Amino acid sequence: MIAEDNEQIGFGQLPADTLHLSQRVSNLPTVLDELNSLVKQGVIKDYAIGGGYAVMYYGIPYSTFDLDVLVLLGSEGDFHNLYTHYYHKGNKIENVYIYISNMPVQFLPNYISPLFNSAIKKAKQITVSGVPSKIVKLEHLIVLLLTAFRPKDKIHILELAKNANMSTLDRILKSFDDEQYVLSKRLKEVLGNS
Repeated sequence: MIAEDNEQIGFGQLPADTLHLSQRVSNLPTVLDELNSLVKQGVIKDYAIGGGYAVMYYGIPYSTFDLDVLVLLGSEGDFHNLYTHYYHKGNKIENVYIYISNMPVQFLPNYISPLFNSAIKKAKQITVSGVPSKIVKLEHLIVLLLTAFRPKDKIHILELAKNANMSTLDRILKSFDDEQYVLSKRLKEVLGNS
């Protein structure tokens, strides 16, 4: 079941198998406040939550190490400035992760893929514990998972597709698939096994 407003699920009311995430999830509103602050300061232009937290938002139990955030930036230099911003603030930076309120956050810049741009621009407005935020729409999430296509992604695609608008999903696939229709073939592979 898809939650229309995550205040209802709160990201904190997790299934028993993911309760070990409760500490990080309880920090989520603070992290989202920080992301909103980055937009106000002009460090980033916009953002949308993706990855495991987006999968959880759409009602699928998921265990994740980090918060994936797709960010809209003007250039690669802006991406470097984002890390410099947190370095000067004294945040822990480890590999690709910037720790915000003890939560590892991976920033994924929009210039990696036109799909990222679209996912950010068409993201859904949500509220988490009173904090406004944005999360990638279900159909964009499915296409992002088709791009990664790890074994766990295949399972989540199958479950998420049950609530997807298939014509919207098809339109996104047509916009971002390659000449070999790899993403479309992957979707058929996953759904064909259902």
